[in-house]
Amino acid sequence: MACGPKQPSLILDAEDQFALAKREFEKKHYEQAVIEFQKLIFNYPGAVFIDSAQYLLSVSYFDQKDYPSAVTEFNKFMSSFPTSLLSDDAAFMVALCDFKMSARAELDQERTSKALEELKSFLDDYPESDRTKEAQDLLTECRSKLAKKVYESGRLYFKMRQYEAALIYLNDIINEYHDTKWAPPAQFHIAETYFKQKKFDQAKEEYQKFLENFPEDKLAGKAKGRLEKLNSENNQAKR
Repeated sequence: MACGPKQPSLILDAEDQFALAKREFEKKHYEQAVIEFQKLIFNYPGAVFIDSAQYLLSVSYFDQKDYPSAVTEFNKFMSSFPTSLLSDDAAFMVALCDFKMSARAELDQERTSKALEELKSFLDDYPESDRTKEAQDLLTECRSKLAKKVYESGRLYFKMRQYEAALIYLNDIINEYHDTKWAPPAQFHIAETYFKQKKFDQAKEEYQKFLENFPEDKLAGKAKGRLEKLNSENNQAKR
């Protein structure tokens, strides 16, 4: 029995196509949502809600953890709809995607640095955005991750007894990342580095600096012990 001609697929009007795509998105059927949003964008590029469709298409990729495709689509959104009410959300999401794609702290941190710069731009461009707090928190997380990378390098040189190299990295934490959780251990290990080099006057100065800046830190007891020992030895030497 011969088959009849294949029926053409039904093309929905813009509103129905958008409703269909949103339903798939809300059901978390993200692969199908991508297909339906792409149909809408291709067939109705002038629809009044096309910016929302492009944004939700981008989020559909993000929610699948397909961050490279999400970045591409969010950037396309910002290029095509710079005045959209969703432009701040898209700018934030680009930075979030880059952060999600960043490597572990001990590896190359190019993506983290990129996310950091994008977040700074976001905060400059959209100071009134309702995602400002979220961006500030992510910025802090980026800085902490970059600081950890520098701190681990300093600790490695310290363990290898390459003290001058260790000081370069540890001082970089104090100068560039003093507001992160890596500042206290960096300050302590600066003092320890001088102690290991038998540069006791400099070690005392750095232990005192540690105790002044981080009196409640878990390393405070050890710093006090070191300082008391150095002071005691100094007093005995004067007798």
